[in-house]
Amino acid sequence: AKELMEGTLHPGDIILSVNGTDVKGWPLEDVVGAVQDTPHSESLVLEVCRAKSIDDSDDCATNIDVDCPSKQDMTVNKMRLRHTEKNASLNTDAECSNATHDENGNVETNQYQLTKDIFSLLFISNIKSQAFLYSFLCFLFQITVIILIIYDLLSDAPEGNELKIPPGASEAVITAQFLALIITVLTQDDVVTALEMADHGYHKGIMESCPSATYIKFIFANFARFGEGILTIVVSFLFIVTSTSVLDIFKDFAAVAFISNLDNLAFQLAKRGFITKSVQKDAKKVETATLSEGNTTTKSQCKLLIWNTPFHRLKIRNILFGITSVIICLPWVAIRAKQHLGYYKSLSCKSLTVKFGDETLALADGGTTLHYAYFSNNYKIEEKNKRFELEGNRPVYYERGQKEWVGKRAPGKFLYCKDLQAWAFTIEDVWPRGNSSSTWKACENWLLRSPETEVYALEEVPLQGWSIWTGITDTAQDFSLSCDECSSNIDCSLHGQCVESTCVCDKKWLGQRCDSKIPCNELLYTNNRCSDYKELPGFVLLRDENNKTMEVYGRPVFAKLDTSSLDYNFDQDYYYLDDDFSWNEYVFDNNEANVVFYTGRRWYDGYFPAHNISVLRGIFNETFHAHWDSVLEDNTQWFSEQTDSSTPIGLEWYELSETRSGGDYGPFGRVKKVAASYHCKRVDCEKSNVCGENGGCDKTENACNCDVGTFGHFCQFTSDDDYSC
Repeated sequence: AKELMEGTLHPGDIILSVNGTDVKGWPLEDVVGAVQDTPHSESLVLEVCRAKSIDDSDDCATNIDVDCPSKQDMTVNKMRLRHTEKNASLNTDAECSNATHDENGNVETNQYQLTKDIFSLLFISNIKSQAFLYSFLCFLFQITVIILIIYDLLSDAPEGNELKIPPGASEAVITAQFLALIITVLTQDDVVTALEMADHGYHKGIMESCPSATYIKFIFANFARFGEGILTIVVSFLFIVTSTSVLDIFKDFAAVAFISNLDNLAFQLAKRGFITKSVQKDAKKVETATLSEGNTTTKSQCKLLIWNTPFHRLKIRNILFGITSVIICLPWVAIRAKQHLGYYKSLSCKSLTVKFGDETLALADGGTTLHYAYFSNNYKIEEKNKRFELEGNRPVYYERGQKEWVGKRAPGKFLYCKDLQAWAFTIEDVWPRGNSSSTWKACENWLLRSPETEVYALEEVPLQGWSIWTGITDTAQDFSLSCDECSSNIDCSLHGQCVESTCVCDKKWLGQRCDSKIPCNELLYTNNRCSDYKELPGFVLLRDENNKTMEVYGRPVFAKLDTSSLDYNFDQDYYYLDDDFSWNEYVFDNNEANVVFYTGRRWYDGYFPAHNISVLRGIFNETFHAHWDSVLEDNTQWFSEQTDSSTPIGLEWYELSETRSGGDYGPFGRVKKVAASYHCKRVDCEKSNVCGENGGCDKTENACNCDVGTFGHFCQFTSDDDYSC
């Protein structure tokens, strides 16, 4: 009984009772069943006798008629027992398994063949051998490749979307993702093998044939195998959740499967002698080496192992395998939930710069012409209470980021049309093909549409293949779009600060990227003809009440003023009026203001009815729009060539004819090129030879002093010049 109280059962011991129930003569299966019926967390009390000394035992009844099986046929349950003070109870805390005994009384254990891979080679080879070095280097190579892939997948990820999850996925992609996850878990051999080896445990008997196969190396090799398997699953997971097509999912899956199999390929090379003879010898040992389940055990050390839980019939590898599957699937479920709620849609680029070409459309209302270029603007995802408007499960982009405009004006907008399987540009209540129904529908009245696509962010749509409606379906020319959000001050051209993904420009710089410089405060118009050359100064930057430069379409506005009543402060870089004259009360001649302004792709020069500066500010405020304000029809006389320039300086100009239509003259009708240009009135004397060979630059006045017989702002004309110049 003393040995029993130490918690050790010997082969040949007879179990007399289980928890007070007499089990003498019961079949083994019934005895095991009685043991397993013990409630969880309660003590298991066994009454046991040595089979060879029942009559001598003080703790057992004598003369018990028990038919003991022979040692060859005996099967004993192993159990880890601990002695309790009360009633000499023996508690269970482990798993049930069976061990058989050979004719010498030693416990026979299950034998397991080592996996034929570099991790087994790492396990059995000497740490100073070529085989160990080769297998370790192969492991490092495999891990390095996997880590590089992970780095590439996660690099340059936007804030809040570190895994670069797409805004959404189609039903086919979602189904493929789920199947790919299941296949990934089932086919990840290294993780499964590592779990099985952990379940089998280490048996020091292997050291008889492989002396270097120590317990520490068993742990190290198995941990390396498990780590490589987990990293491979991570790569597979990233490929799966970031894919936007079924083909991409399984194409990337095949690539990961190849990387995961590198350890097996490296072992085959070693076994076939492609490395060295020494490595080949150790590789062949892997093929013959076996590992027994559990610790080395003899007949006198046999233990009974039983689980006191409902899961006692499950192997540990099955439990761990299930846990691994759950750990992999749960993040995917969470990502799918966020995609459904539109979380990743808000993390795509929220602000885009869109540029149209010179295409026009004669609208069905008769008389109105839509110039697409007027809708070249900034388009944003409108955000309200951290929610975003969605169409076709994709975000909607509004011109200037505003859905509601003043009056009957409506912004241009981009949305996804499921019926078209494409992105489309529309303007509310604009019927490009006539009023064919009682209700205006955006996708039926598209003006511009992308090629068929399933991408979830507008900036990811290819720029080639867009169709535009001009009365017929035509290919869009000079159309482009780009994200204008910033991530650092570099994105602001180093001329501004990046604040919440938006560039706040320094003084003298404008534009979404602060890449449009204000060259000067006053422009000078010249007609560039020798015969009747004239200069018209006074086109001054229009400023608001806070002395901030007013802009439309990301460009400054210049208004013609009588600068004779103004003084210029070069240090402060602005004009100011005399003390007895209010800027807001400045009166334009004939109640008409000559203004140079930008309209999306061209600069215009025209006249606007305005009595004073305040009225002009009311025209060129944040609601100004070249289409809705009909600037071409009502106000414009001259326009520039198509340009993205931040100023009207150095451009070619054209004059609108009084007969706007007739003939094939393009979007502006019949026009003529004029010999006119704009310059900064203030000459930059720092530039080399700015006044040419006929004059010199006065740095005090910032103007050219022309020689006798020459004239022009830059002394560019002489009396001998051909007047046709």
